Amino acid sequence: MTASSAATVPGVVWQKKTWKLRHNPFPGEGVARLGGEDIRENGLLFRPDVQPDQVEESIRKFILGAAFDGLKFGYLWSLGGGLGGEQRGFGKSSLLQYLVEETNKDFGQKFFIEQGLDEEDAEEHAICAMLASFDMANARSLAAVFFEATRYACRFSTGNHPTLAERLRTRLIDRLGTDEQPKLVAAVYEVSDRLRGRTLGPPNQEFIELLCGGDHNALGRHVENVKAGARARVGAANYLATFLLFTKAAGVPHVLLGCDQLEDFAATSTTRQKRTVETERFRDYVLELLPMADMLTTVVTLHPRAAQAIGDMWRLADLPNFAPDRDENRPRVVVLEALETSDQAAKLLEPYLEAARLEVNADPMAPFNDDAIQVLFDRSHGKPRDLLRKAHALVQQGAERNLDVITAEFAAPILDSLAIVDEDERVLPTATTPAIEDQWAY
Repeated sequence: MTASSAATVPGVVWQKKTWKLRHNPFPGEGVARLGGEDIRENGLLFRPDVQPDQVEESIRKFILGAAFDGLKFGYLWSLGGGLGGEQRGFGKSSLLQYLVEETNKDFGQKFFIEQGLDEEDAEEHAICAMLASFDMANARSLAAVFFEATRYACRFSTGNHPTLAERLRTRLIDRLGTDEQPKLVAAVYEVSDRLRGRTLGPPNQEFIELLCGGDHNALGRHVENVKAGARARVGAANYLATFLLFTKAAGVPHVLLGCDQLEDFAATSTTRQKRTVETERFRDYVLELLPMADMLTTVVTLHPRAAQAIGDMWRLADLPNFAPDRDENRPRVVVLEALETSDQAAKLLEPYLEAARLEVNADPMAPFNDDAIQVLFDRSHGKPRDLLRKAHALVQQGAERNLDVITAEFAAPILDSLAIVDEDERVLPTATTPAIEDQWAY
């Protein structure tokens, strides 16, 4: 339906007064900014029923694999249309956050029971999870990533839910039958005293006392007050080691670390020598040093560009093979692919619309009609990021034109005009770029 010949009102007014939306429901860029306040961008609108098979595969391979199969490294891939296709924007970051948050709600019990295990299994193999990301601003070393994971555990929460540190303290209190800080601290040191292999050194006493003390704000301030330079040094990894001792004292023997943006770790702006040293530290920290080697499973996100940047160093460090097309790697690899139907596209978009509505609408997809969703799905090639940002563009332009309904006839030419952006994103392999399987020929 087209707008009337009367003078139009501003698009933001039309969104609110006619469509009853408090704002454009969709992110303009479609990039997950985990931990942010904007619900459109922080990944919390992720819905597992959009791609249930990949979500269940991730639970089986990563969560159950960490708790029961001794998995040390897992790889969450997006491949797009192959090496020459789109590589980012398939929801890896949001899926990782979902796995982490859902695991921490009950220390993996729901996942275990849904997969056919019982409550005794869930208690014996309790698991918690943390989230961190390599980035060019704050975390360009493994120690910095370990520190960010610990910071996540101590500071990050959704809504009114407790942080992981708070959940573990409650569990430790239940195990010991007391909330007296000296007894909680002693339980953590008892775990430390039982270590017999190589460690990073003694645990951080002040950090243990704060973890056991129950003052969430004091704990958060302590973590935030660690200076930026210190967070990047090797000693910063001891925060994670100390936190793992606290975790084990609470009766949780397994910890999953979701590690995003591996390509920033391998950025060419970092010297090759430093990248090689940091890659080798993956082996030292995760496979050899305690308590990490006993407790930690690391799941990294990958796409072909990241794999090409890190492949040689990963192989030389003798870390587990991550090629997605090798049969022997299947137990540790999950590949996120494009959406296959317009129904999946609608399921992806619906929670964004619902979160933005000022009142209940009988049509959960309004202001889009079904044909517009189909066109949006077709023009986005099923890629979640493109669906979101193109939906943003359609809402923005439809509101500016004061449309009652966004139709396929209106949507198609606008989406076609955005196609050039998609083409600019594509990275084609060159004659000197080895195929993934060639990098791992051993």
